[in-house]
Amino acid sequence: MEKIRKYKFAKVENGHAQDIEELFEKVIKPQFENVETIKKIHRSLINYIQLKDITLFLRLYGSYSKDKYDLLRRGFVTKYSNGNKMAFCDNTFSLLFAGLKLADIPYTEFELRDYLNQPKVVVGFGQTTKEKELSFYTQKGALRANLNSKGWYQAHIKPTGYGYDCFNLRESFPNPHRDEWDIDSQSRYADESFYDGGLVLFAHFLRLIHPFNSFLIPKRNHVEYSGNNLGEETELILYVQKYLKEKFPDEYLEFDAFSMKFKFPEVSEKITDIKWFETPKAKLKKEKKIIKPTLQAEIRPVTYENGEETKALDLDRKLQSVGKDVFVTILYPEILSNPNVTYEKLADSYPRYGSFSVNSQKSRLSSAKSIFTAGLELEALKIVIDSKKVDEKVRREAKNHLNNI
Repeated sequence: MEKIRKYKFAKVENGHAQDIEELFEKVIKPQFENVETIKKIHRSLINYIQLKDITLFLRLYGSYSKDKYDLLRRGFVTKYSNGNKMAFCDNTFSLLFAGLKLADIPYTEFELRDYLNQPKVVVGFGQTTKEKELSFYTQKGALRANLNSKGWYQAHIKPTGYGYDCFNLRESFPNPHRDEWDIDSQSRYADESFYDGGLVLFAHFLRLIHPFNSFLIPKRNHVEYSGNNLGEETELILYVQKYLKEKFPDEYLEFDAFSMKFKFPEVSEKITDIKWFETPKAKLKKEKKIIKPTLQAEIRPVTYENGEETKALDLDRKLQSVGKDVFVTILYPEILSNPNVTYEKLADSYPRYGSFSVNSQKSRLSSAKSIFTAGLELEALKIVIDSKKVDEKVRREAKNHLNNI
């Protein structure tokens, strides 16, 4: 699994498809060309859920507004009486496994168990300060597949949040109070059997990371077609599923049974004329009126919404308002060293920083601190590194910061 650290994922490029079949051939089919690796991963996952001392992940309680951050649970671990564990996450957790499929990197059930039983695992897009207090997992030093930053959106075939016969995930696994977690062990201990709701937890875990249940398409702001969300179009989902059933008949049958059957809705309308772009549509529309960010740029408020791709876009906007060069060369190292660093200290140490409007620079510092508070400093550095408009010297410094973590 370590090999993924050196794998270079392709970025979204400009393209066009007349229909779903052409889109599949151009974008999705190549994602399943590593046939033997996919079969090995399938067998490892089926074996994994039958081992002892395993951790299963549940995609719940990973997105709340700022006034409800105490309800976030990403990385919170529950230990059951039989030795197995359950941890909460958001959809970012599953991106690594999509990346392993693309990178042609198989793993055994024992390697997976060892990986998920140690703390360096990306369990969410970011973690707030409150989450870090009780989370067993940390993203620092963890393996990752930076697919979102390359313009990709992960779509699922069987939905991960619903569609489990009579089970409702939130009813089967209600959000426990923070007081139930021990701050020293960063664990919650549950007396009930692991198998209370266990079947749905196994099914959910497989839907979350199995190579059959996800595929990549360009993000919504990189796509133009007559619908709203290409990744949720039934016509596309059923087309991919049909291909997988034919390509991997025995393995898909087994996956289908273990992940619980799901009845898909009927296809209501055929999709045609799909375009996708290397540059997000929001940026394309603003090309005629480009305003280069300066140290005096106004700080614009950012509203975080549900969904990792929206957060990534908002983080990029926040970095633009701060100034990516200022974030990398001044604010990142200073806040990392002292989270409570003041404007006065920065102005004294960096004459360039203190030479502009005090209110503007205080807002800039506050905005940068909020990136750290949300646990998004690593993602911020990666955005700077991937930005073509940032000076190469600044990008190198961002890489140095990342390498030092």
